[in-house]
Amino acid sequence: MSESRANEASVADERLAQEIERRLRQEDSAQRLKARYEALLLGTRSIVWTTDPEGQFVEPQISWQRYTGQSWDQHAGRGWFDAFHPDDRAEFRELWHLAVSQNSNFRAQGQIWHDQSGEFRLFIAEAVPVLDSLGNVIEWVGTVSDIHEQRVAEDALRKAEVESNRQKHELETLYDSAPVGMSLVDRNQRFLRINQAMASMNGLPREEHLGRRVADVVPQLEKTIVPIYEKVFNTAEPALNLELKGCRIRGKPQRWWLCSYFPLIGNDGNVWAVSSIVQDITRRKVHEQELEKANQLALQANLAKSEFLANMSHEIRTPMTAILGYAELLMRHLKNPDNRGTVQIIQRNGEHLLHLINDILDLSRIEAGKLEVRLHTCNLPQLIVDIRTLMQVRADEKKIDFVVRCEGPIPQFFETDAARVRQILINLIGNAIKFTDRGSVEFVTRLVNLRSEPMLEFRVIDSGPGISESLQKRLFEPFSQGDNSVHRTFGGSGLGLAISKRLVGMLGGEILLEGSSEKGTTFTARVPCDPLAKIDLVYPTLQEETRQKQRSEVIARTLDCNVLIVDDRREVRHIGQSFLESAGATVIAAQDGQQALDMVDKSTKEGGNAIDLIVMDMQMPIMDGYQATDKLRKQGFAKPIIALTANAMKGDRERCLGLGCDDYLTKPIESVSFIEMVAQYTQDISDEELLQIRLRRATAADVSVTPSTCHRREAKILVVDDNADTASLMRMLLCAEGHDVQVVGDGKTALRKAKTFLPDVILLDIGLPDINGFEVGERLRKQGYSGRMFAVSGHGEADDLKRSKNIGFDKHLVKPVPVNELLRLIDS
Repeated sequence: MSESRANEASVADERLAQEIERRLRQEDSAQRLKARYEALLLGTRSIVWTTDPEGQFVEPQISWQRYTGQSWDQHAGRGWFDAFHPDDRAEFRELWHLAVSQNSNFRAQGQIWHDQSGEFRLFIAEAVPVLDSLGNVIEWVGTVSDIHEQRVAEDALRKAEVESNRQKHELETLYDSAPVGMSLVDRNQRFLRINQAMASMNGLPREEHLGRRVADVVPQLEKTIVPIYEKVFNTAEPALNLELKGCRIRGKPQRWWLCSYFPLIGNDGNVWAVSSIVQDITRRKVHEQELEKANQLALQANLAKSEFLANMSHEIRTPMTAILGYAELLMRHLKNPDNRGTVQIIQRNGEHLLHLINDILDLSRIEAGKLEVRLHTCNLPQLIVDIRTLMQVRADEKKIDFVVRCEGPIPQFFETDAARVRQILINLIGNAIKFTDRGSVEFVTRLVNLRSEPMLEFRVIDSGPGISESLQKRLFEPFSQGDNSVHRTFGGSGLGLAISKRLVGMLGGEILLEGSSEKGTTFTARVPCDPLAKIDLVYPTLQEETRQKQRSEVIARTLDCNVLIVDDRREVRHIGQSFLESAGATVIAAQDGQQALDMVDKSTKEGGNAIDLIVMDMQMPIMDGYQATDKLRKQGFAKPIIALTANAMKGDRERCLGLGCDDYLTKPIESVSFIEMVAQYTQDISDEELLQIRLRRATAADVSVTPSTCHRREAKILVVDDNADTASLMRMLLCAEGHDVQVVGDGKTALRKAKTFLPDVILLDIGLPDINGFEVGERLRKQGYSGRMFAVSGHGEADDLKRSKNIGFDKHLVKPVPVNELLRLIDS
């Protein structure tokens, strides 16, 4: 009995131990399951929750608390409904009550509070009932999934799809309705896509293009288009703005297209298709051709105008040669003052006509772009004084006041084309004096700073009748003088202001007009000035002082010229050379007149650095300066010669100028005056201006040139001119000077006469009836004629001068040729 009980106790203990072990394993498994469940709750962004069968939270929900921020007290029982958006709570309660009452699955959407972001976020809530073996609800298990980002992404995607579809539709609409042709072809050059404009160009419906090769659709253009496609496919580079001409539709006229081809490159880096854009530009090309024709006609008309002006210049200058020449002959023979006055009227009006011709030619050159401005250093105070001296005479004739003044300091020197500035100012002041009968004309100069650029401003103010606003608008137009009454009263060509405005523009300046009827007029011309840092400002007195005194008060200028100094005293040569070289000149020296002649001759023959100016001492051994100057002029040396002497008597000065010197300096040499004088003759005064100065000096001296006074030898001269009056005048003038003269009227006769007469000098008119004078001159040189040959013409354009020089003429003379100048050239 006891043994049996012991066995039963042993079995019971063993079972107890097994039960304890089983329960420990269950507890361990439950603990692991709980840890896994808590880890799942902590690690997921979603909410996992459980409720009792009635749908209430009966224990804390870790993931719910973490997501919503509700404490256990807040979400216990049915408090968890408070985490939903107020707008969603009623619907949520209703759906949840229905699911609990029917033991059915639960699903709802809405917005729930998200503690971390501080906002309501979109969610989907789902729950299922957990049933026991009898089908009773033990608990509810559910989730709340945050779909906020997903919904935002879906909305964005949906909007993007809508926008993409809209853009695609727009592009398709644009593609299909574009006024230019557009197409897409594959590597086999088969059409993948084409719009209506391109289909219309090709003369086929759109659907008949798709799948067909380009060469099959437009065979007429195969040789033109196919190579372009091949190049774009092979190089992957676009072909842009190609102008192609051809016929896309058989039987239709050829048309022009502007074509561009663009490669479309795939992910593999290869061109899979080429897109083309084609625009019909036939109408534009027709307009371009019409415009080109119109431009050519305009050019021809302009050329015809220029030729007409040139021919008119020649036709007017030729008879003017006879008129002024015979007037000159009459003046030499007439003694009666009344008769001389009559001839002077002829001369004055002839010269006025020449001025009108020059104005017309100036305007023509400006409009043709052939008139150039030449910038060099200009002495502004001296320019003002020169203009005052010239215009004072006109003002005195009309008995009106002429006031010249400067407002503030002005530059002593500045870079400009002094000849053109002088022309502009003389035009403006001349007009002011002409139109002013009472009162005064003021000429005011000042330096102004406009738009941070220094400008020289010249104002011409008159007290004349003024100009109405309606007339001001056309005053600067060529041949305009306001109205016809002005022309009848005052005369003139109406070109002065038009030329002045254009010249000011070429200098980079402007010209302005102020005034109204009966209140006078102010013309303002502005021209650019050097930067203020580079100029010296002075307060000029504008007194007519001697040139040497004026120049002793200014800073010496920079030179760029070749000068020959001739003096027998070494120290004088050395001083003069030092002065000029310090200013930048290149200087060579000779110790007597003969050596100077030899150096000039060598310079001319070798063709090196030509001598631009000679400083000639008058008293030297072997050959003095008077003899040397005379010989140089007779040999044709036309560059400036400045006399240098220790004498200061007026007669000595006149003797130097009479023999051909251009200016005069007395010893000792003053550096600034010396440099300024050299600068004036090598930089300020052009060759044409220098010639005019010499002619005026000769005319003022009333020089009667004879063979004895000029050591002239008799020359054999052939005059070739088809104008009988001009030819007769030349014969009379030259025969009166002791020359042997022969006259012919055409080129062929001139060529024959030159072989038999053997002239020393030929005066050859360019406008001959049979052979152009240029051709005659060229033939004469080829025949071996080595004498002097002068071209005489009514044309003085740069091209004519260059052509004369290239042919071998010694000088190109523009009609009417001044008598003294012609005789000087023949005697030189």
